[in-house]
Amino acid sequence: MSLFRTLAKRCTSLARSSRYMSNIPEDSVYGGPKPQNHRVTLTHLRQKHRKGEPITMVTAYDYPSAVHLDSAGIDICLVEDSASMVVHGHDTTLPITLDEMLVHCRAVARGAKRPLLVGDLPFGTYESSSHQVEFLCVTVLNSWKRAEFIRL
Repeated sequence: MSLFRTLAKRCTSLARSSRYMSNIPEDSVYGGPKPQNHRVTLTHLRQKHRKGEPITMVTAYDYPSAVHLDSAGIDICLVEDSASMVVHGHDTTLPITLDEMLVHCRAVARGAKRPLLVGDLPFGTYESSSHQVEFLCVTVLNSWKRAEFIRL
């Protein structure tokens, strides 16, 4: 019985003295750039370009990836029609609709608070006239509250 007590005391003292991974604050686990509170603007990008600093741009299609972009300090987030292939499993980008793109754009806007957001109009939605392009851009900007740019 004394052997059992000795082992129990050693295990208890080891448990008290060692740190487990779950006890480490999350900020110390991730060593990347710290997210900044201000949103990226064209002025900010111009300053980075003049200083010779790299400008980062990553594509996102959903809320979780947008949150990771935000925490990684990415400058520009692009939501493009390649979501048709990557998310929806189509062979080309042609089948995705404007409504489906807006769903992806809104999800990314909720997750990415800092990056400059660029939305992509699906292929074939604006070829008929310049008035249709203007109407679609206004529609997208109104329904996607945080979009700063539309890529044609």
